[in-house]
Parts: sequence; structure tokens; C-alpha cells
Amino acid sequence: MTPYDTARVPTALAPPPSDSSLLEAVLARGEDKTKDNHKGLILLATGLLFLALGGLHWGWRSVVFIAVAIALHELGHVIAMRIFGYKNVRMLFIPLFGGLATGEPRELDATKNALVALAGPLFGLITAGLAGGLALATGSPQWLVQFAWVSLFLNGFNLIPFVPLDGGQIANETLFSRYPLLELLFRLIAVAGLGWFAWTSAAWFLGVLVVFMLIGTPMAFRHARLVRNARRDPAWQTRLLDLQTIALLREMVAAKFPDLARSKYEKALPGHVHGMWLDIHKRFPGPGRTVALLGAYAFTAVFLTGGLVFFLMRFLGRPVF
Repeated sequence: MTPYDTARVPTALAPPPSDSSLLEAVLARGEDKTKDNHKGLILLATGLLFLALGGLHWGWRSVVFIAVAIALHELGHVIAMRIFGYKNVRMLFIPLFGGLATGEPRELDATKNALVALAGPLFGLITAGLAGGLALATGSPQWLVQFAWVSLFLNGFNLIPFVPLDGGQIANETLFSRYPLLELLFRLIAVAGLGWFAWTSAAWFLGVLVVFMLIGTPMAFRHARLVRNARRDPAWQTRLLDLQTIALLREMVAAKFPDLARSKYEKALPGHVHGMWLDIHKRFPGPGRTVALLGAYAFTAVFLTGGLVFFLMRFLGRPVF
């Protein structure tokens, strides 16, 4: 028996009254324009907190370079989301960790997801190259050289193929996310790799990330299996997002959180239902696009990053922090 069997939900029964409001919330997901009023305030508040805590931890000079490099990196994600029509796009800083660009797609497309993930480090590497070129043309001022190196390190690190880094997201969207077992294996490899790096480099923030990834792995695997089983059901390919579908999705979400009381996830239920619906109808790249995406990732991670390292080392010297 599969973890979720659509036959278990009697389609002849009327949905509970709460399904109507849930359907409205799901259909309106990401369309609340009042949230736009707070985007600037959230970015400003998290940016100031990032600078304050980062200045105490890394030094006031370094934290400015890091903050600007992060902002440019996340701006690359935001531009790509805007191009692909994402809703409710926003950007914020995570103090002592980095930055985050979020948005809600109108439909899930693995090709677009991979390109959004690639856009951040690609834009960041381009700005690192421009900073290096400007430094070379203006007598190599130390602050500009330092920024070029900081941006290169940050974006190069993000291209490592471990989720949740951008490189891992590109690989996962392109290859693994359609197969739950492979996605689980890829996630565990990422946990081991990031855990080793956190231990050897004493990077406590990565250790925290690894712990959260481990805690969320069982839930992520259940979600992937539920979605896979629904994709295999031909009825889901023609099903409309109506009250009957909402009832089915509600049960799938309950199966995703078998050990939690409904009250623990009820507040975020529209988001969980919406995400499940999008995942079921997610489109994946064919062989040609898969090769093209992996080629673009390899070019950015190996040739562009390596070329920038050679350029900065050759003309501007080793980084000094």
C-alpha cells in the first residue's frame, strides 16, 4: 500500500465547511499586496541587524564587504524571479548566516528553479569580476580588492553541490528531485559534506544548518513520496483545484506531518497545501535541457570561478583580510 491512497477519500462526501476558506486562501496565495508595504522595512531591519552582529563577529570593515556581496548575490535571484513571474518576491538578510530571496511561483518548473538558483552566484561572480577589473584600472585600492575576493569566495562557496546551497539546488532540481530515494541520498550526502566542513573549519553556523537539515529530512522524504504517488495517478493530471481536490490535499498534508497535532501546522496550512499542489504538477527538464543546465552550472562553477581566481591572483595578488 502506498503512503497515500487517493481511493481512501470518499469523493461522494461533501467537503467540510472549512475547505471553502482554505480554497480561497490557496487561490490567493502570494497575491496579498499589503505584504509589499513591509518588504523595504524587513530588508532594512534585517540588514541593520546583520551589520551590527556581523561587525562584532567579523569586524566592521569586513561585514560591509560581506553585506554588499550578499545583497548583490540575492539581487541576482530576485531579478531571475521577476523575469519568471514569481509572486510576492522579497529579499532579506539572515544575521550571521547570509541572505535570502523568496518568491512564490505560479507553477513549479524545475528548469526555472535551477536558473533562479544559478542566477545568484552568476550575478555575484560577474560583480566580483567587475570589481577586480575596476581595481586593476584604478591602482588596486585595497578595499576594492578585498570586496572582489569576498564576493568571489561567497559565490564560489554557494556553487558547491550541497543542498541548500545554490549549487545543490541546481543539481537537485535538474537531476534528483523527481526521484524521492535519490533526493534523500543526495540530501544525506550534503548533510555529511556540510557537517565535515563545519567540523573542520569550526563554522558553527553551518553546524546549526546541518542539524536543522537532519531534523527535516524525514518530513522532506514523506513529502517527496506523497507527491510522487500523486504524479503517478492519472487523475491528478486533469484534476482542477476545487473543493474536492482541497480535501485530498488536506489529507496529504496530514500524512506529511503524522506525528504533529493539526493545530501545529494549521496556521500555515494554505502554504503547505499550495506547495503540495504545485509539486504534484511540477515540470522537469528533458534530456536536452538537463544537459544544458548542467553545462551552465559546470561552466559557472569551474571555468568562471576558476578564471576569476586566476585573474585576481595574477593581477591583484592574494587576499588580505
